[in-house]
Amino acid sequence: MPNKRIAITGTTKLADFIKRTFEASPWMGGTFEIKQLRMEDITVNGTNCWIFDENNKQACCDILINHAHKDFEQVKILEIADRAWRNNPNKMIINISSRAAQPNISKGHLYASQKAALNHFANNLTYNSDRQYKMTTLNLGLMNSDLPSLDYTYVAGYIYELVTRYPDVEFSEVVMSHRANYRDVQNDKQTLLDLEKSGLI
Repeated sequence: MPNKRIAITGTTKLADFIKRTFEASPWMGGTFEIKQLRMEDITVNGTNCWIFDENNKQACCDILINHAHKDFEQVKILEIADRAWRNNPNKMIINISSRAAQPNISKGHLYASQKAALNHFANNLTYNSDRQYKMTTLNLGLMNSDLPSLDYTYVAGYIYELVTRYPDVEFSEVVMSHRANYRDVQNDKQTLLDLEKSGLI
């Protein structure tokens, strides 16, 4: 089985965990080659070699993890990959979005709008296009907090499972969060923020 090449945008702790998870785990006799990309490494005309080759005719990686968040750049990167891979059933895109994309959840209105735009575009590609590649949009809740939250290891493991275990199944959109009650966690989060602002912690 040939090696699988994965491009992941971003150099966050989650991106590092994802990279290490794939590098440490064989895949049906093959291995994973991971490259972490900065936003500035991917241009809107699609010239980065980990999405297009030098002649812009063939995608050079097999899986794109569209992770790094900066303004609306994730939407632009998805558009680049869609143009490159529209007719290729052997490619896969995993968009790292947020539970905040849901309406009336996040007080970070601009961030929520940016993630909602990513989800909206991904849904349009899922239901209103002739794309052939696989795609999952993963909406994550609070991560690695002192409050009840997701662990980086669990999220990285789930992404590994998406890539390796379900060749004929597409999970178009998944929401993943800690099982604790959402309102309770948000109330505790606000309490901590208030204490920080007051200088008590």
